[in-house]
Amino acid sequence: MSEISTGEFNTSPLDLKKEGIKYGVLNGLFALLIMYGSYFVGFEFFVTAQFTAGFIPYMMIILVIAGLQLRKRNGGYLAFKEAIKFTFLSYVISAIIIAIGTYILYNIIDKDLTQKTFEASLEKTRNMMERLNAPADEIDKTLEKMHGTNQVTDAKTIFLGMGIGLILDFVKSMVISIIIRKEKPVFN
Repeated sequence: MSEISTGEFNTSPLDLKKEGIKYGVLNGLFALLIMYGSYFVGFEFFVTAQFTAGFIPYMMIILVIAGLQLRKRNGGYLAFKEAIKFTFLSYVISAIIIAIGTYILYNIIDKDLTQKTFEASLEKTRNMMERLNAPADEIDKTLEKMHGTNQVTDAKTIFLGMGIGLILDFVKSMVISIIIRKEKPVFN
């Protein structure tokens, strides 16, 4: 057994780095399955699936379930520090896989996909705002503002987006870690 810095013995048989990598790969591959699967079904389905996938917290659900299983395998305890190490590493690994898959899809498989997706998002935004009875001038202003955004899906844009996304992923990791953690009682 190895001694940790607090002087306590770490009896955890878990390799949290290995588990984090494993679930990161699993989540990354699941995201690629959604992305590529929906792309090859058809463009309209792809746009809808990508929009919807952003709102379904499937990675969080997978990590909560996996984290609770890790805690169980660890004698019913998992410190917050260990939990966040597992969850955030999972998010980092999946983000790298998704970034690479996105680059391949948008820059090698379909070089026109960025423009097609942008035009579809303009139309979806217009339709949504019309259903919400937004004033015509507000709809026009919103669409005009969208036209001023960067319409490039190159490596720089993807990896900058990944970096920004990892900030949100760290917050999600903290929430998941709070849910799955259970500290060992300290006896004096």
